[in-house]
Amino acid sequence: MTDSTQKNNFFKESLKKVPSLSLFFFLAIATLLSVGGLGIWTVEKQMKENFSAQLELILAGNLESLRLWTNDTKRDAQVLARQPEINRKLTSLIEIAQPDSVTAEQLRQTEELTWLRKNLGDACETYGFIGFVVFDLTGLQVGALLEEPVGKRQLLGKSDFFYRSLQGDTVVSQPFAGEVDLPDEAGVFHSGRPTMFVSTPIHDESGDTVGILAFRLRPEKDFSHILSVSQFGNTGETYAFNDEGLLVSNSRFDRQLISLGLLQPEHSSIFNIQIRDPGRNLTIAKLRPEDNISQWPLTFMVNHAIQNESGIQVEGYNDYRGVPVVGAWTWIPELDIGLATEVDVAEAFRPLKTLMTWFLFLFGLVLFIGGLALILRSRYSQSQQKTIENENRLSAFLESASDPIISIDTFGTIQSMNSAVEKQFGYQHEELLGENVNILMPNPYRREHDQYLQTYLKTGKQNVINMLVEVPAKRKNGTSFPVELSVSESVVNGKKSFLGIIRDISERKESEKELQHAYAKLEERIKERTEELWHSKNQAEKTNRAKSEFLSRMSHELRTPMNAILGFTQLMHESTKDPLPKVHQKRTTQILEAGNHLLELINEVLDLATIEAGKITVSLEPVCINDLVEEVLTVIRPLAQNFQVNLIDQVTSHDRNYVLADKTRLKQVLLNLVSNGIKYNRKEGSVTLSVQLEEGSNLRINITDTGMGIPEEKLTQLFDPFNRLGAEGGEIEGTGIGMTISKKLIEVMNGSIGVTSALGEGSTFYVSLPVCFLTLGKIESRNTPMDNAIAGRKETRRFTILYIEDNPANLKLIEDILTDYPEVRLLSATYAQMGIDIALSHKPDLILMDINLPDIDGIEALKRLRNFEETHETPVIAMSANAMKKDIDRAMAEGFKTYITKPIDIKNFRRTIEKELKSATIH
Repeated sequence: MTDSTQKNNFFKESLKKVPSLSLFFFLAIATLLSVGGLGIWTVEKQMKENFSAQLELILAGNLESLRLWTNDTKRDAQVLARQPEINRKLTSLIEIAQPDSVTAEQLRQTEELTWLRKNLGDACETYGFIGFVVFDLTGLQVGALLEEPVGKRQLLGKSDFFYRSLQGDTVVSQPFAGEVDLPDEAGVFHSGRPTMFVSTPIHDESGDTVGILAFRLRPEKDFSHILSVSQFGNTGETYAFNDEGLLVSNSRFDRQLISLGLLQPEHSSIFNIQIRDPGRNLTIAKLRPEDNISQWPLTFMVNHAIQNESGIQVEGYNDYRGVPVVGAWTWIPELDIGLATEVDVAEAFRPLKTLMTWFLFLFGLVLFIGGLALILRSRYSQSQQKTIENENRLSAFLESASDPIISIDTFGTIQSMNSAVEKQFGYQHEELLGENVNILMPNPYRREHDQYLQTYLKTGKQNVINMLVEVPAKRKNGTSFPVELSVSESVVNGKKSFLGIIRDISERKESEKELQHAYAKLEERIKERTEELWHSKNQAEKTNRAKSEFLSRMSHELRTPMNAILGFTQLMHESTKDPLPKVHQKRTTQILEAGNHLLELINEVLDLATIEAGKITVSLEPVCINDLVEEVLTVIRPLAQNFQVNLIDQVTSHDRNYVLADKTRLKQVLLNLVSNGIKYNRKEGSVTLSVQLEEGSNLRINITDTGMGIPEEKLTQLFDPFNRLGAEGGEIEGTGIGMTISKKLIEVMNGSIGVTSALGEGSTFYVSLPVCFLTLGKIESRNTPMDNAIAGRKETRRFTILYIEDNPANLKLIEDILTDYPEVRLLSATYAQMGIDIALSHKPDLILMDINLPDIDGIEALKRLRNFEETHETPVIAMSANAMKKDIDRAMAEGFKTYITKPIDIKNFRRTIEKELKSATIH
């Protein structure tokens, strides 16, 4: 790439001009002093200049190789992260990990991580990665190729690549000590092994960042290998280091460092050698016991590099062995590491040392001054030849590059180039040397180039330097083509120069145009579809709001009288003071059953509305299927007896099984399926409950009946709302929405529901849910005796409860319930303001608040109570017939302790009251 041919010719001609020393013998001493001294000075100066250029070019070549490797590595990571199937698995894994209750073991057993370990693991081998780690937005490692990192956060404290990728960047980290035991190339695991990552954001379908995907690299294989190929001579090496001066690539001198006592035999130099100046050459003056290595200063080179200073030093300085070296260095901000190229002074200036030895020898041999002069000249020529050979080797290295490489001075004049320039632009080498580089640019870039270059030199404002940009270029024949340009700046002996690497991207730009055209068409179709969806969405939202408002009002109006009916009936039925005759107990039982059925219908309608609005929520927890089935059978057995259907239990005697589900919602589904199996069965038929484990860690619950079966053509309509498959006119009661609700609830709990049926034989409904593996020691009873709910309070302590309610029947109901608590005094108010006044006067321990009151609503009343010091911390429980989720959420957000819907469940009401009174006793 340099003008090595001209230099070679120059030195060959200089050898021919050696004069006959015999003619100048009488001036031997003067000639020897002048020629020898001048020769040594010239050689030294020339060698230093050549070494400066050589070191700088090697460093620049390594820097560009490192940048190209970094860009390729980032691109590989982005390609893998954006692969559709991989992206879907990644986002699904991150969603699974969102609940705080998910454990590392559960994450390891997910289908998504198993798939990623197989497919993404294979891709890692193809792309040269040794593993991967998946992060959610909090930094939790929700997945990894290795077992140990899953469920941890150690990497957050090791490197900042995670936080940088959260900003949307694809990042290559600097090497650091591994957070877990890592395998070497032989597959043996070690602690503290060097590692590094390339990380890139994970985007969901809407383009939002949902996590980070990081691929693990082996520094000694990839990062260090790039630097090791540029080793030259016997001692020349290029290495990388961090801002603490620690080596982050392998040293060429590992064996020597072990023999010097600076490195343990089982360790590599990465992270185990800090680049400090021992103050002496340890290869000569060995390490002493009293030496404190940590107190040695950082080397001259590191001190400058970590201050973001690039430079070249050919005068010599000590390296980490204490050996004098010459070198060039730079700091790479994007990787936060330094890069240095060094060679021992002894090797670098060996020709000069030889020359000086000969000169001193010849100076003593005056009689042989002529011969000695020739020898000096010969040695001088040899040293120049070695320098030329070194330059030729470097030039050959650059010539091997497939991309055009051009160097220019501060005036834009082309100083050198490789052969790829001729192939790409059509010029001969001689046509471009000495020309302004703007000859390769079309207008207006050609006119603007020199002005930009001078502006940069004066102000330092960068538009191209140290950046990767796309610009147009022009061939000799006048045709233009797009290129990708990378320009780096260097300073040699105070003179700036610029090195540019050019890559033809014509094919890529054509592909981009085709892609943009396709995107434009797609965007147009998306816009049309979005407008249609927008209109549909608005209409659906209006309908939904109207339906929700209607259901909310209907629920409130129905629940208010139901509260009195069911409440007083429960009191009559359960009274121990005035027990009812058995005949009346049977009648109250019928009232409760009918009322509860009506309440069930109301709840089903509300559930359906919530489901259709997409606002259903569940609370997943370990649920024992054996216990749940026993509860279901206890509830449903009277219905089976009434229909003369046998219940066959093949579950409770089975091994205890647990699933991850919402217990209340799952019980609701099973009750619906079993009751359907009973109601649509034959007389003297049977309903069988059984369980079986499925592949994929799911448990299947089967409900098999001996009914008439369902025609195959109607199976697809089974889960449609309000569709009873022709049973609307029969005697069996129902709404036709139970199966719709059941299907949606099971799907929300990450399960599935289905049916198989044969006409004349019966049907099998099944529910499949994820298995939850728990030991018995982790299952705790949730039931505590009500008699002990207020245990521990002082016998003399009395409590005051204030109930604000405008409905006399509801007031009477609560008054009757609380007669079982002699230590409780009940105060009542029919208006909110009256209740506030009573609360300020009597300072009750607990307030029960209706939401719909005549003067102001219960939420506003709660806000006013919170403004008074006397009632600021008094617990307030909401009691309302408004059972819509939005009403409950709003009330809880305003500060109610809990929310009880009407009609009330007396047992649940008592538990709630006892819990609050117990809390009041403790405080």
